[in-house]
Amino acid sequence: MISDQLINRDWTKTMTSAASAIYGSVSYTDKKNLSLIDVMGLTGHAFRLNIDPTEVNVAGPTSFPGGYILRRNLCNLGYTSNMGEASTPVSPDKLEQTIALIQRSVEKGFPAIAFDLFIPEFGLIYGYDDETQMLNAKDVSQEGTISYADFGRPKIPVLFLVTIEDSLPHSKYEMLRMALDMIVDHARGREWTYNFKDRYAQGLKGYDAWIQVMENRTADEFGNAYNIAVAADAREFAVQFLREMSIKWDGSNVVERTVRSKAAEAATHYESVAEALSGLREMFPFPEGGKPKDTIIANTAIELLISAREAETKGVEVLEKLLHFMKAYHSDIWIKPTSN
Repeated sequence: MISDQLINRDWTKTMTSAASAIYGSVSYTDKKNLSLIDVMGLTGHAFRLNIDPTEVNVAGPTSFPGGYILRRNLCNLGYTSNMGEASTPVSPDKLEQTIALIQRSVEKGFPAIAFDLFIPEFGLIYGYDDETQMLNAKDVSQEGTISYADFGRPKIPVLFLVTIEDSLPHSKYEMLRMALDMIVDHARGREWTYNFKDRYAQGLKGYDAWIQVMENRTADEFGNAYNIAVAADAREFAVQFLREMSIKWDGSNVVERTVRSKAAEAATHYESVAEALSGLREMFPFPEGGKPKDTIIANTAIELLISAREAETKGVEVLEKLLHFMKAYHSDIWIKPTSN
């Protein structure tokens, strides 16, 4: 059962490298009390699905406009942010400006968030040495040093960086409302995707694309397993995020009570999503991959994907109702009227 898996899992690690990097940077700020569960939920990464409709390739989970999404993520958590982005080949002045942004962030005590440091995933730059022209960095694959020059020659066609600037006094009402806005827009396919729009199916449509790939028997073994590992991990975080909201919001006013109720309702649907994706993870372990082109196995996978899609559709409907409700409330202090 998925509930037993959630009890025993490590909530300090995730397969979603974007959220992991955000959490790592936030951990050095005044909001270091935010858990990885909080970060996964409030950034919406616990609810993301981005599927290549041809073979479910390995790039899917990280193929989104990083600057736009991560800066919105940080805004949800209560930060202003900076972005460094330059197309390759990176000019000397652009590289210099980006390095300066890293140095500014490190000197403020906040690791900078970058992509494609050692492998094409999100990671952190937490130190620098101007004399040796070296950066201290880490991602999911390793921790080490990168020269300024190598950093300026990314394997992907863009140099990417996001840094935290200032902390804002967002209330939990604002944070949840903005998070729900991102979650619902992504699920409904309304999220701005720049040039990824025609290459990937996002949100609920991601399940449709995934099912079609399984029906066509064209799933890439490695990519399919990786997408399953990321999605299954994310939905487990979604369940835990919703469960915690249903308990931590204290029920002292109409918003608190509504959040508790809707979060608990949504959690039941996402538990079904997580259970279906967990079944897929057992069939297609990462990095081995399994046999997604096998007829019997593929048909079983389709059934699980349909179950996940149906449950997530219901979960999104609940979160959508909560979003519409939250848009009417912004107060952080509630004083009940006294009776005469």
